[in-house]
Amino acid sequence: MRGLILLTLAWHFGVISSAICPKECDCDMDNGLNTAVCVDQNIIGVDVGVPKEVQVYSLSQNVISELDNYCFKEIGYISLEYLDLSYNLIFWIGLHAFAGLTLLTNLDLSNNILRHISSEVFWETPRLEILDLSSNVFEEVKNEPLIMHDKLQVLNLNNCRIKSLPQRLFSRLPNLKKLDLSENYIVTITIDVLKPIRKLERLELRNEYWQCNPDFIAVENWIHSNNIKYEKQCKKKAPHKSEKMISMVVERESVDINKVWNITIEQNDTVTIKPKDTEPLTPYQKFDRDFSAVQAFVIGIEIGLAIGIVGTYLWLNRVCACNLICTRQRMQRRRRIHRTENDIRANLLWNNVRSPDLETPPLYRRQPSLPDRSPPSPIFGIAGLQVDAIRDDNRAETPPPPYNECRLNI
Repeated sequence: MRGLILLTLAWHFGVISSAICPKECDCDMDNGLNTAVCVDQNIIGVDVGVPKEVQVYSLSQNVISELDNYCFKEIGYISLEYLDLSYNLIFWIGLHAFAGLTLLTNLDLSNNILRHISSEVFWETPRLEILDLSSNVFEEVKNEPLIMHDKLQVLNLNNCRIKSLPQRLFSRLPNLKKLDLSENYIVTITIDVLKPIRKLERLELRNEYWQCNPDFIAVENWIHSNNIKYEKQCKKKAPHKSEKMISMVVERESVDINKVWNITIEQNDTVTIKPKDTEPLTPYQKFDRDFSAVQAFVIGIEIGLAIGIVGTYLWLNRVCACNLICTRQRMQRRRRIHRTENDIRANLLWNNVRSPDLETPPLYRRQPSLPDRSPPSPIFGIAGLQVDAIRDDNRAETPPPPYNECRLNI
C-alpha cells in the first residue's frame, strides 16, 4: 500500500514538473486558449519544451531556418490552432512538416526567405483558413497552382517580389475570399488569373508599377462587375464615346509688353581694353606655371635617380671590363710560360729517346759563370737557360732531366 502511494505521488509530481513553461516563453491563457509566446529568444527549432497542450504557439523573431518533416507531430503538438513563425530565417519546408496539425486554422510564415514551397505542403492542415506568406521572395512562379487547399479563405502575398501572375496560379483555391497581391513587381494582370477564384470578395492590388492600358482597365471593370471590393488604381477615367469635348477659342487683343511689363534697357558703357602684348615666357617660367612645388620636387628626384642609375651602370661596366682584361692577360701569360716549360722538357726527353748518344744541344746547356757576372738575355722568357758561350771538349754532357719531371706527349 505504501509503495502504491509513493508511485502515485511520483507520477503526480512528474506530471506537474513536465507541465512547467520553459524560461524562453511566456505561457498564459488567451480567449480560452493555451498560449505560449516565445519571441526574440534566438530559438533554432520548434521544440523548446512547451507543454503539448499548447494551442496558440508564437515563435516569431527567432532564427529558425528549416521545418523538417513531422517536426510538430513527433513532439506532440497536435492541438495547435494558431502558429506564428514570422520574422525567422526559414528557407525550406518539408512536404510533411505540418503533418498532424489537423486543428490549425491560422498560419503566419511572413518575413522569411522562402523562394519556393510545394503546392501540397498545406494539404495535411484541413482546417487552415488564414495563410500569411507576405515578405518572402517568390520572384519566379511557375504556371502551376501555388497552393492547393479546399478550406483556405485568406491568402496574403504582399511584398513577395512576384513579377508575373501565371494563369493557373490560383486555380486550386475554390473557397478563397480575400487575396492580397500588393507591393509586388507586377505590371499587368489578366482576367483569366482571377476567374478560377469564384468566391473572391476582396482584392488588394496596391502597386506603383501598374500600366493603365485598356487591358488593365478592362480587368478593373470586371472586378467591379463581380462585386469584389477593390481600390481602383487607375484613377483617371477614360472618356465615353457619347461625350463630346468642345473647346472654345477666345480671340484676345494684342497687348503691348512695354506698357504692361517693367522693362529696363541696358546701356552698354563698357570700354573694351585691348590686351597688352605679353613677353614670351622662359622655360623656367613655363615650368613654374605648369608644375607645383611638390611636382617639381618629385620630378627632380626621379631625374636624379635616373642619372645615378645610369652612372652606376657605366662605372660598374668599366670596372668589370678592366678586371676582366687584366685577369685574361695574366691567365694568358701563365699559360704561355707553362706551355714553354712543357715544350722544353718534352723536346729534351724526345731527343733522348730518339738519339741516346746525342749530345745536349748547345742551346740548352748550362752556361758557366762569366768573368763579368752579367746575366745573358733569357730565352723564351725563362731564366737559367742561356746560350753556351764556352765549349769544353773534356767536359761531360748535361744529363736530361728525370723522367718524373717530364711528360711526353706523342
